[in-house]
Amino acid sequence: MKATAKRTLTPRAVVLATAAAVALIGGTGAATAFADDDGGPAPQSSVHLPQSERHLDDTAKDRAQVKADKISQSQATAKALQAVPGTATSVELDNADRNGSLIWEVGVLGKDHKNHDITIDAGNGKVLSKHTDRDDDAAQDAAETQALLKGDKTGHDKATDQALKTVPGTVVSYSLDDNDHNGSTVWEIDVLGKDHKSHDITIDAGNGKILNQHIDQDDHGDNDGDDGDDD
Repeated sequence: MKATAKRTLTPRAVVLATAAAVALIGGTGAATAFADDDGGPAPQSSVHLPQSERHLDDTAKDRAQVKADKISQSQATAKALQAVPGTATSVELDNADRNGSLIWEVGVLGKDHKNHDITIDAGNGKVLSKHTDRDDDAAQDAAETQALLKGDKTGHDKATDQALKTVPGTVVSYSLDDNDHNGSTVWEIDVLGKDHKSHDITIDAGNGKILNQHIDQDDHGDNDGDDGDDD
């Protein structure tokens, strides 16, 4: 799985698994459980978004998530790297649509040369799940990630620092990707600014320079809220 920008990459799909359960006493009933694409339980974090905030437009959703979030992207990245040593290539603050659990999804190319997805509780920083890419394209995807990392001379820490100098606010996602125009390696970073708008910032991974910056135009009204600063 190659690292991609937030607006084109969503975390592992959360699907609803339904099973019939037979009660030991007193008849039958239906039991419903949330599950991820591996058949395991969906992430259950300590922070949940209310139903009304789970399917908002990107900017409004970013505002709601940042307001509820207790863990910065840098803390989430550090927790993921403790769980799976390697190099972080992506992170995204999101919620499991089915149950509203607020999570950080972190992509790591491990020292085992495989792609891993680590889910971090956005309330307390605990590791909720780890998934190793093992599908038919896993080896090719890992090779593509390694190729991107060879072109990266900046790293996610410096890239996010540079983005926050340009747009003060909170980083809600970053990803290492290739530039559609010339194939060079770039960091795509989304920042919810102190202006309460979502900013997409592209940084040259080779020299750390800002290549592009624009504001998402999906706002349908202002939403008052306190957005914290990222560290």
